[in-house]
Amino acid sequence: MIIGIDATNIKSDGGVVHLFEIVNNFDFKNTKIKKLIIWGNSNSLKYIKNTSKIEKIKIDKLSSSTIYIFFWQMFFLPREIKKKKCNILFILGGIFFRKSVTTVSIFQNILPFLDDEVRRYNVFNRIKLLIQKKIYINTYSRSDGLIFLSKYSRTILNKNINFYKKQTSIIPHGVSDIFKYKKKRINKKHIKLIYVSKIDIYKNQLKVIHALKKLINQFKITLSLVGAYDKKNKKNLLNKITEMKINQNVKILGRVNYTKLPMLYNSHDIKIYASKSETFGMTMLEAMKCGLPILAIKNKISSEILSSAGFFCKNNVYDIKSNLSYMINNQNILARKIKNGLKISAKYKWKNTSKKTFEFLEMLGS
Repeated sequence: MIIGIDATNIKSDGGVVHLFEIVNNFDFKNTKIKKLIIWGNSNSLKYIKNTSKIEKIKIDKLSSSTIYIFFWQMFFLPREIKKKKCNILFILGGIFFRKSVTTVSIFQNILPFLDDEVRRYNVFNRIKLLIQKKIYINTYSRSDGLIFLSKYSRTILNKNINFYKKQTSIIPHGVSDIFKYKKKRINKKHIKLIYVSKIDIYKNQLKVIHALKKLINQFKITLSLVGAYDKKNKKNLLNKITEMKINQNVKILGRVNYTKLPMLYNSHDIKIYASKSETFGMTMLEAMKCGLPILAIKNKISSEILSSAGFFCKNNVYDIKSNLSYMINNQNILARKIKNGLKISAKYKWKNTSKKTFEFLEMLGS
């Protein structure tokens, strides 16, 4: 059996990590799978190991042109599938146009399906998200199998398409062993917060910095924002930071190499998770495995992942500020939450994610 993997739409850090972790952790022994063919850009393929059983096909034009992606997926991908004799196609980016073999898709981008969050954007971006939603629904409706990262994400998509006669599976992400726990206590002389996520409206970085502003009279406190951004979102956030006169308290570090994330987590005290629009939330697992307590906006996905390890707040500035203050002043409770987080994160392993993913693909491709 030969499995084709379309990773051409994978651009986010989380999507890239998912790709190379499931591929690098896959064991070809005792399976019918003889080869993996992966199409993607250089960034999505560079971390994948080199072996005769994995063929990496770089298509770098796809990373810069939406129109080129459309034409490639519409006209060239079906030919490539036939040429490479693929038995099944695994779609990672949520988009395909022409069905030529058994197809499995993974549901990773939940934002277009959350109407309350979509309404926060301007008209142009709302139209863009509506188009994305229609394309995703078309993909998932025509897929033979669907993989979900969480129970919550399955519930959301089930409101939009009928799963009748479809094979589905919930397969959560894992967390790498590069994330390690280093025991420490919060130093109240300087509290360091970290928020790992791209800068965007639905990530609520603005609410976090407003909460930070209210805490600087009580504590010496700083915030590191780690993740990708576009120029507009960064500029808007920087303007607010300057307006509030907290430039010394907030650092925008941008995208950081995956291997450097453990060091960053371990040099901070508290992890913030303020997004309402996620299918999973891998950074929560990474932070828990490094022994960081986490303050998260309470919603179904943060509750599903964090469970007894989380501190939860409402989606407003006052509650974020109040809960941060509570965490800083209650070291014993923090210790219990950290212990719970270490137990929970230990259950999520990429080897398991990889095994379950390819077992599902093999079952549908047989």
